[in-house]
Amino acid sequence: MTNVPMTLPEMALAIHETPYFHSSTFTELEDGRILHAAGHVFTTSEDGGITWSEPFDRKDVNGDPVGGGGTSLTRLSGEGVGLAAMRRDPDNPRANSRMAFWRSEDAGETWEAPLMITPEGIGTHAYQDVLLRTSSGRIILPVYISMGQSIGPNNEMPPKSGKLVGGHWVSTAAHFFDPHFSCSYACYSDDDGRTWQRNRDGELMILLDWSAIYSYTNEPSVTEVVPGKLLMFMRNALGRLFQSWSYDNGETWTRPAPTPLASSTAPCQIRTLPNGHLLCVWNQESEEEIKQGYNRTRISSAISRDGGGVWEFFQNVESMHEETRVEPGPIRPVRPAEISFEPGIPAPEREGEHVRGVDFHGRWSYPSVFVMKDRVLIAHTYSTYMEHPTRAELVLSNRESGSSNQKLKVLPISWFYGGKEPADNPFIKRAHEPAKP
Repeated sequence: MTNVPMTLPEMALAIHETPYFHSSTFTELEDGRILHAAGHVFTTSEDGGITWSEPFDRKDVNGDPVGGGGTSLTRLSGEGVGLAAMRRDPDNPRANSRMAFWRSEDAGETWEAPLMITPEGIGTHAYQDVLLRTSSGRIILPVYISMGQSIGPNNEMPPKSGKLVGGHWVSTAAHFFDPHFSCSYACYSDDDGRTWQRNRDGELMILLDWSAIYSYTNEPSVTEVVPGKLLMFMRNALGRLFQSWSYDNGETWTRPAPTPLASSTAPCQIRTLPNGHLLCVWNQESEEEIKQGYNRTRISSAISRDGGGVWEFFQNVESMHEETRVEPGPIRPVRPAEISFEPGIPAPEREGEHVRGVDFHGRWSYPSVFVMKDRVLIAHTYSTYMEHPTRAELVLSNRESGSSNQKLKVLPISWFYGGKEPADNPFIKRAHEPAKP
């Protein structure tokens, strides 16, 4: 048995190669079909994700395209469907990005004009596929704001992280040197998306040393653990996923704290399964792997059977590595050792033990996760490096417009438990009970 490129591939109900990159989102319609959106494109499935319709688009009542970047779908009352996405000012897309919400009363056939969820000002963004409708009917949209300049320390352009593949330097991306700060918050609606509010206790950032040292959070994902109790996971650059809890259905949140899940600088998705267990899907990489440039080369899944305290059943959704679980390292910034600077900027000495060439490299990240009855759909980006047909260089396999740049996997829920039927952990309850004499 091998865990490369994935654990238990024979259990997959379907694996599709698609052109939707990191923009997919899903919801179940009242008639049982799946509605999928990616940017401005829609598809449907009548058999739980095994087959899909041809792509189509939708216009709102004003004739404008429905959707955009950071697309998220959710069910509303009756046949209603809601869609959130970013709308940008083409003249200043970073500063003037806002989250918008479209409503449909007829399962996505026709759409109202969008209304703005977030205010003008500092650009607001969202990870795709993160709208949550809680058991109370409240809709939660976790978002983040981003601010900063385009230059780094000493007024220099930021370097780029990379890796030597087949003797060529290639980018491993992941924004390790972005000179920006970001923090997260939650928007919510109690009337099917007609009006929106935000959490009343401010933005979520990582406080490392009271008022002296902060770190960012962004691309949050949220789930309902039990009615009224929400758990948010956030991306950061400190080698772990960070989490925050809300005990009042999203109105206030705890200070972000580290989870026991090792992570590179990449987002995750967290979901609640029908049995109440939690599912996390994310880029799990060790500090050593990140330093070697393997920062987006393992998408993992893990299950928590006690509401987020203990994580088990680590599986490889897509991986270059045999290991399904890695130990989290110290809470500190970690970046690839091999970096490239702009011409004329002296490069610092590298850590030689982390700089090594390989013959193959790829990148996969940004999972979208849809739980439907007995199965889970996971869509994630997928690209590898290949030789350019005419130039002596390597290029990404998805360089051509419309080419495959995403994998969509349809997996039975038992896959996430190592191929076994889900069951509660009999030892967790005893571990939390008071000691007996």
